[in-house]
Amino acid sequence: MDSERSVTSARDVAYAYLRNGLMEGYRRPGEILDDATIAQEISVSRTPVREALIQLEREGMVTTPPRRRPKVAEAQPDDLALIIAPLGTLHALAAQLAAPSATSDDVAAMRAHNAELLQAVRDDDFGRARLADMAFHRVLVRRAGNRFLTSSIESLEMHTSRVVSLYFHNRGPDGQSAREHDEIIQAVVDHDGAGAARATRDNYLRGLSLAGEDT
Repeated sequence: MDSERSVTSARDVAYAYLRNGLMEGYRRPGEILDDATIAQEISVSRTPVREALIQLEREGMVTTPPRRRPKVAEAQPDDLALIIAPLGTLHALAAQLAAPSATSDDVAAMRAHNAELLQAVRDDDFGRARLADMAFHRVLVRRAGNRFLTSSIESLEMHTSRVVSLYFHNRGPDGQSAREHDEIIQAVVDHDGAGAARATRDNYLRGLSLAGEDT
């Protein structure tokens, strides 16, 4: 049992290490992922690294051509528009499910994340603004309490972070995003699921139009 936990822990370490490198754009599209080298970098055996690579391949972040070593999956700037459309729809659904049962603590957390977003915008800190934006929406994802919805959103957000890190690192949510978040917050305060969904969808649709302008 201890051996099994150890393998699982090593796999988790390898997965987190690789996932972070992919999401942050440190590993470029087409880069070969050599399991022996990666294992040495994080001081684990090759088996958990291979298992992590298999998981990342399932998630579309890694590809393994026949009889070739795994490599980082391709990504293009216009992928962002393709990702935002379904991501916005899923977040709108989460808002619709969450708003009727949202608590005062949820509202306080959303306001705090939105304030952090505004401060990051003032500081021209795009990375911090993106993290605050994601944290804002995740409050409602957690409150929705649907593990399948959560899993789907997390997968798309992983791809979003990767494309943004590769091609849009000097862009992030702006003051208009924060104002749109205020509309979402008001709908949540009113326990208005339809209104929260509509405001969330509009927020993502504007992001979709901006992504189209950049590609």
